[in-house]
Parts: sequence; structure tokens; C-alpha cells
Amino acid sequence: MDGTVNYPIVIAGGGLVGALTALLIARQRRDWPILVLEPSAAGPAQDKRTLALAAATVQVLRNLGVWEPIAPHGCAIEHIHVSDRGHLGMTRLHAHQHGVPAMGEVIAAATLNEALYQACLAEPNIHWCGGARFTAATPHEALIDVSYQQGEQAQHCTAQLLIGADGQRSQVRQDAGIPVQVTDYKQFGIIATLSLSEDLNGWAYERFTESGPLALLPLPNQQASLVWSLTPDVAQQVMSFTDAKFLAACQTAFGYRAGAFLATTERVQYPLQLHLAERHISHRRVIIGNASHTLHPIAGQGFNLGVRDAIALSEMLVPADDPGRYQYLGNYQRQRQQDYQHIIGLTDSLVRGFSNHYAPLVMGRNLALMGLDWCYPLRHRFARQTMGFQDA
Repeated sequence: MDGTVNYPIVIAGGGLVGALTALLIARQRRDWPILVLEPSAAGPAQDKRTLALAAATVQVLRNLGVWEPIAPHGCAIEHIHVSDRGHLGMTRLHAHQHGVPAMGEVIAAATLNEALYQACLAEPNIHWCGGARFTAATPHEALIDVSYQQGEQAQHCTAQLLIGADGQRSQVRQDAGIPVQVTDYKQFGIIATLSLSEDLNGWAYERFTESGPLALLPLPNQQASLVWSLTPDVAQQVMSFTDAKFLAACQTAFGYRAGAFLATTERVQYPLQLHLAERHISHRRVIIGNASHTLHPIAGQGFNLGVRDAIALSEMLVPADDPGRYQYLGNYQRQRQQDYQHIIGLTDSLVRGFSNHYAPLVMGRNLALMGLDWCYPLRHRFARQTMGFQDA
């Protein structure tokens, strides 16, 4: 690409958050050409995760016209059941009690990513550059030089703002020299899809067990997405089980509230850690989504936090004459801090509070669950936060 080409916005990473950010900005600033650098040459990379989309996230996708075509592939979360196995503590959340038809939706990440990709291709001011990987950037006062590799060719362009949406191992973040704080929960997450004897009927479960929290999310066709957090030694053992033994272990840990577990897909495991960048902006650079924060999957808030990054950044840039000006980036970072603190505080306290078997703490967390179940104002506030609404 001719190095004299200047883009108001260059986005490194065309995954879920990167593509959503491109779409949001492109729709609001038709006068800005936006370059998306995506390492995968044939559309977005194949993401095997299943996502729990908060109600606020679904509303954003609906407003963009992205949700309706893929809605038949999703499954509504109408009820949430949170419990501590072997104890009385329990909380139930029902969408109708909080004025919404669903508290969220469950959908395959690959399905959503493909929909966002196609929507980006349909926007005339989004230039999607497949097979292109960001390599380095050199900031100047009024612009930033962006270097990237496309196939065998080294390319470069200039931009007013470089957005790093390139994931947990973000090259944009590393190139900017932004440190990351890492909290290792000393757990591994095992994910799989289970076939059930009966439909979950819109119920999502978060069950805290002696071996670790186990979440079941509803899927179509009497299936459920499983996320099971385990200590490394137990996770290694569970990964070695035959399918029959794995299903039996899941059933023993969860119980029969969701019926019998009949079959499973191939299991995948990954370490559970909290990664939080010490800052989210640098000169003419901003990092969003997993490039700035990755969370424990408990409560399913990670992707939804990245969605709110995309929304906040795009809204901040609507009136901008120069999107890389510190005035806008500084405002963005300040605005996002409270949300980060709330959500990271929530997930971190859940992980620590429910991974401890100290008797007074067990009693305290069960009293808290029962109190939440009994007290509507507290339950409503918790539900609104879970659904991603900023008035929580």
C-alpha cells in the first residue's frame, strides 16, 4: 500500500471487538475511511468459544442490523440460577421481573464474528485488509506511522489513531510499551458442548462446586455450553477422561437439576487469569477488548466489557476532528475506569469467594446468595449489572 495514504482510523484486529468497533465508527462517521488489519486471510479467524451476550450487547447488535439474521442460531437466557452445591445459598433471576424479554443470548462466537465481518464488508468506508498483521508503529505529533505485514510484503500507512483490538497477546500494546498486571487464579477452564436429556428452557446455571465453578448455558436442540473451572491437577485429570467418565464427573459435580448429560463434544482447556493493562492509551494509540483486559469467565462478562469499550470509543469520536487527539483518548480512558473496576471487582470477588472452603466464608457467601434472592432491590441492581446496563 502507498505509504502516503492516511487513514483517520486503523484497527489492528478484525475479531469480534475489532469488527464491531469498525462498524460502529463507520456508521457514525461516513466521512472517515477505516482500515482493518486482520491476520486471517479468509474472513475472521474461527473462534470455537460460545458467548453469553448481555441484553445490552444484544440491543447494540440489533440496532446495527446484525442480530436479526443470526437470532435463529442463538438461545435466549430468560432465567439465571446461581447456587453453592451442598449448601442452601441460591439466587434466581427472571427476565420478566426486570422488565426485559431475555437477560441475554447465547451464540457461537464464530457465528457472530461472521455476521460482523459481512456487515463490515458492506460498509463502503471500511477497507478490510485480510492476511495483514500489525508489526510496529511510530507516533508523530499529528499522525502515527503504521507498519504491517501482508503475505510476504511489508506494508505501511499513516493514521490519526491506531486502535489495538488484537487480543490478549496484543502486538499494539507491546509495541506501545504498556505493562500488564496478571493475576493467576491457578485454575483451568474446560469448555465443551453437552447434549441433555431435556431442554434447559432458557435457564442458565452458575453452580459453585468443591472442584470449581461450573456454568451451563442454554443452546438450541437440547444442548448446553459447559464452562468448568478446575485446579490445574484436577483439570489435567478430567481432560484425560473418556467421554463417558467425563460426563459422569460433570453430572456428579452439577447434579440433575438440568436433567441427564448424554453426550459431549471435544473438550478444550485454557488457563484462567486476569490480565489488565496498566493504562489503555498511548500517543495516538488506544487498546480495547482483550488487548486491555481479559477476565475469568465466571459471570460471562469478558466480551460484554469489550463491547462497551467499542461503544464508548465510537461515541467519544463522533464529534472529533482529529480522532487521535489526547483530549478524546484521555476522556475515553477516564470514562472506562469505573466500568472496569465494577466488573473486574465482581468477577474477582466471585472467583476468590467461591474458591475458598473456609467455614465462615462459606456461611457468609451462602447468606449473601439467600439475601440476594430475597431482596428485590439488590437482586434488580445485580441483574441490571449482569445485563450490561450502565444504570446498575
